[in-house]
Amino acid sequence: MTVMLVKVDITPDMAGTWLDGHFGWHNAYRVVQTAETFGFTVPEEYRDAMDNYRVNGDRLDFEMSDEQWLAIYGQGELSDMATDFLQERAPEGYVFVWDMGELSLMTEEEGFYF
Repeated sequence: MTVMLVKVDITPDMAGTWLDGHFGWHNAYRVVQTAETFGFTVPEEYRDAMDNYRVNGDRLDFEMSDEQWLAIYGQGELSDMATDFLQERAPEGYVFVWDMGELSLMTEEEGFYF
């Protein structure tokens, strides 16, 4: 699959909810897809897991291997890498905050309370 990347800056006017919490666990791979739009490249060792999500993630009978699950959800794994990537591009004074499965961009002052 070819992904066309367009360099887009993250700016203060983009503050707010980026990934709504009602998507639940799906946001773990959705943050990767979001980061890709800002130039994140999925490392080779994670591509099979993300390709599986791209094709099957919306199906109710979706299955994945334990290795694929850990690649996306494991601590320090792909969803964390994507969040860190976005944070590195956040405007000065802004932070990305996960709260109850929801990802938001907010000021550091607002983020302090999470």
